[in-house]
Amino acid sequence: MNSHEAWEKQDKIIKDLKASNPQLIEPKKMREEADVFKEIGIWNMPPGRQKGFIRYYFEDFLVEEKTQNGKIVKINEITDEAPRQEDASQKSLYANMIKVGITTTTALDRVSKALELKSNIGFAGLKDEEAVTAQLIALHKSKYSSAEIQKINIPNVLLNGFYYGEKTLRPGYLDGNIFTITVRTQNKVDENELAMRLNNIAKYGMLNYYQSQRFGGIRLDSHKIGKLICRGKYELAIKYLLFHTNDYEMPLIAQLKKEGEAVYPDFGKIINIFERLPYSFLQELRTVNYLKDNPDDFIGALREIKESITICIYAYASLLFNKHLSVYSKRNGCISEEFPLLLSPDNRDWEIYEEYLKEDGTEDFIKNIKPLKFVYFARRTCAGRVFPKNLSFKAFSGGAVIYFFLPKGSYATTMLSNLFEIYEGKPIPEWVNPERVDAKKLLGQGSLDELKEIFRDSWNKKIN
Repeated sequence: MNSHEAWEKQDKIIKDLKASNPQLIEPKKMREEADVFKEIGIWNMPPGRQKGFIRYYFEDFLVEEKTQNGKIVKINEITDEAPRQEDASQKSLYANMIKVGITTTTALDRVSKALELKSNIGFAGLKDEEAVTAQLIALHKSKYSSAEIQKINIPNVLLNGFYYGEKTLRPGYLDGNIFTITVRTQNKVDENELAMRLNNIAKYGMLNYYQSQRFGGIRLDSHKIGKLICRGKYELAIKYLLFHTNDYEMPLIAQLKKEGEAVYPDFGKIINIFERLPYSFLQELRTVNYLKDNPDDFIGALREIKESITICIYAYASLLFNKHLSVYSKRNGCISEEFPLLLSPDNRDWEIYEEYLKEDGTEDFIKNIKPLKFVYFARRTCAGRVFPKNLSFKAFSGGAVIYFFLPKGSYATTMLSNLFEIYEGKPIPEWVNPERVDAKKLLGQGSLDELKEIFRDSWNKKIN
């Protein structure tokens, strides 16, 4: 079952539960920002920020990709102009892909299935799930013309702006992203104070922390799985992946995890349990299906979900970077340095993390990662401070719309956390104003009206 099929099956299950047993899908409590930051190694944020809630509706979080050649893939500039037919012999058919409320991976699965593609779709970066996003993709040897593609309905996805080209896209082939984010605040926005904070960021930049998305979102478990793998504890890593739960995720997910843990290692029974929510347990099901036939091959099971496990190992490296950046910036003030990341074959790059590696028992991380055979070791650096560009805002009665550009590898929520004490997810605070906002219209950048009509079925859903 691919991610699109799993999503469709689970969507029906969730709709039924909303009507019959809503408490099973409502988290017990919301994570406090301070607790999240402590968990992911962030200890040095500006004081005195007022509370702000993000992602109440999908259109509250708009992301537009800026390509390597400077093209901006705009959300609200939709064109059905066909490319020149004489270029059709070129390698790839490029398209602007706009998606609403789904991951990039799910969107690409849907496009691939709808267009009957036999090869991977090229893309430059993963975009947020609970958002409206626009990015460039490359379709390799599509059997359909652009005119035919535009007649195919792909749920939550719109393809437009087609043209032909020789090359394809790879992760990282972008300049960055433009964000337009609606923040719903507890109190009326003090426009002078917000302008001052934005001016300070424009002048001095911001600490380039990895944010919670890097660590598994609401679960905050990716770095913990990565740490267990770096310790060589492969079975424990799998059990953590399969069964760890908390009060911040859907109660039904927690219930199913506990049921699965109770029958471990009967992998056949665990499959039956997890198939009740096939999209939420997509990675877990791939792992358990492998273990059913290979019950002692935990390294092989990790290889079955190599993309997810790579993210977990990177998350652990990101945790160490955050810890180092927190301590270093506290001691040294406004920094401009770049720092090496952990997954380097040169042990001189590990020196800044030596204290944390000893504390975690991960000194032999390279030896323990190598049996996986899919993690790439190379010297990489990350800027300790980045400078968002084109910063502006517009206040409304329930908060403010913030507009800015970030280079690739930086997080919008890190930027927002320099302005507000950020909240998201359930339960929704009582102070959140549910007023719908057309952020593009408010900023004088056109309107979201056309998208609203195209995506009317999903547009009317609020996330929370």
